[in-house]
Amino acid sequence: MNTKIFDHVIGKLQMAFSLERWKAVRDSLAQSTVLDDLPWTPRRREKFMEDLAATFDVDITLSGTVGQLVDAIDTQYAARFWGGGVWQPRTDVYQYTGWSVVDEINKRNPRKVLDVGCGYNQFKPRIPNLVGIDKFNNSADYMVDILDFHVDPESFDAAIVFGSINFGDYHDMSIRYKKVFELLAPGGRIYVRANPGHGHKNGPWIDIFPWSFEYAHKIAKENHAELVTFKQDNGERLYWVYEK
Repeated sequence: MNTKIFDHVIGKLQMAFSLERWKAVRDSLAQSTVLDDLPWTPRRREKFMEDLAATFDVDITLSGTVGQLVDAIDTQYAARFWGGGVWQPRTDVYQYTGWSVVDEINKRNPRKVLDVGCGYNQFKPRIPNLVGIDKFNNSADYMVDILDFHVDPESFDAAIVFGSINFGDYHDMSIRYKKVFELLAPGGRIYVRANPGHGHKNGPWIDIFPWSFEYAHKIAKENHAELVTFKQDNGERLYWVYEK
């Protein structure tokens, strides 16, 4: 769940039902609130939809629950940011998670490598047997979220996770890393670059998880893995490696 978008939607709903007689409505707003059950007037409903469309520049359908609305906005917004040319890779600037990772992975001679959130799939020509997945970028081999990437367990000897498992809350991080570890063979490694919570200036509604050593270690413990190394990369990102 994108908490930034959720908080904004809830704030707009509270404004839409700001009169004292709607206090019970405001107090009950939650992810599970069914939008069609709210006491809309035609103009109030229209104004709410106009405000959201203007803020996020997306097509709004006011149906389902608040949580479903937030997810729909988040998907459209993220698709434009990650797959529509707003975000561009900066591979050259990173010491550990730039091009040097190619040699780091290749020297271990992996049978198969998974790039989770591969973006423009830059590493594919440089790392043999690499499979790139990305929900939003059509340069990927498979346009799919890691949770929907259903292949045989333990299929990969290495995985690259550069900035892709970095959005939402800790639950979102945990379930995605669990899936990556399921796809990783024993002895395999996961190479990670993560944002410790710095906002994207061109993507104000991207909900960035504030990674830290404590969270990285917690993921290792949950998946019975070793946190091999943990470092700063270029002063603005974190770099670490898991071994299964």
